Amino acid sequence: MAFAVFAHLFVIGGQAFVGGLATAADDRNIENASVSNSAKVSPTTSLSANVDLKKEMEDEIASLDDDDDSSVQPVDSIGPGKQPPASLQPLIELAEQAKKKFETEVDGYTCLLVKRETIDGKLESTKYIRLKIRERRTNGEQLIQPQCIYGKFLKPKDVAGREVLYVENERDGDVLVRRGGTRLPNLTLEINPEGRLAKQESNYSFVQTGIRPMIEQILDRMQSQIDPSNVKIRFYADAKVDGRPCQHIEVNQIERRPDSAYQVAKVYVDEELKLPVFFSSYAWPDEPGEDPVLQEQYAITQINLTPNLTDLDFDRTNPEYKFHNEEE
Repeated sequence: MAFAVFAHLFVIGGQAFVGGLATAADDRNIENASVSNSAKVSPTTSLSANVDLKKEMEDEIASLDDDDDSSVQPVDSIGPGKQPPASLQPLIELAEQAKKKFETEVDGYTCLLVKRETIDGKLESTKYIRLKIRERRTNGEQLIQPQCIYGKFLKPKDVAGREVLYVENERDGDVLVRRGGTRLPNLTLEINPEGRLAKQESNYSFVQTGIRPMIEQILDRMQSQIDPSNVKIRFYADAKVDGRPCQHIEVNQIERRPDSAYQVAKVYVDEELKLPVFFSSYAWPDEPGEDPVLQEQYAITQINLTPNLTDLDFDRTNPEYKFHNEEE
């Protein structure tokens, strides 16, 4: 997934779309993103009004206070003005509806992905990636539209300018990568997205990048990795992203069990789009009483569901891309 997944949503202003992607001038605004949540939230939840995104994404842990429920806005199911959900079913249903929306309504989209992951026990730096994605479409057994993904890394400096291109049924399933960064930036290679080299900087394959894989990851977590009888569910109302109303759902596993890899999962859902746009998960600490350990954070913003993508957007010869030509 990119994220597979969702926690604090944020604002990125001043975006200008060219061919479905924000321009380079907009990149300056990346660090100014913020979370807006009018519900009073305990400082220990890492949620407050106008949180700086860069600082938020670089916090290694989220300190949780299960004894302070004063910040929880009552709801009946997932939605404002109701009672807290008694089970995971409302969240599962919401994710299933979002998945159906992608399967029936969304042919392609562009967005900005902000992600941070713990890899081999080390919390990596925050990465900012602009994405163009075409969804896979079939008619029975016939492939009508192959899955296509183009990503350009904006930050940090050591990967800035990196480009990654995947087109289903091309290059024997490999992804095309321009290295970017400060060392051999123009080096262009084809690599296996499931291989060791590709997984050095991400827990997930590039092929699993985007909103749909995030939705599928949420469903998998809620349906197979969490015991519904062992959770405490919180809902924070009046959350906003880029001025857009959002729902914030937090799932805490109460008791540590052998099969419970994650202690906390947080999700934000755009109310109009009905899509999850941020996910974070925290593992159990090594010692009781310590803070949960951040495993992954994925934020997807500046979403454009009608970008008019063409074949050129997924062609290495696109004049806006810097992949070295095959004969070079």
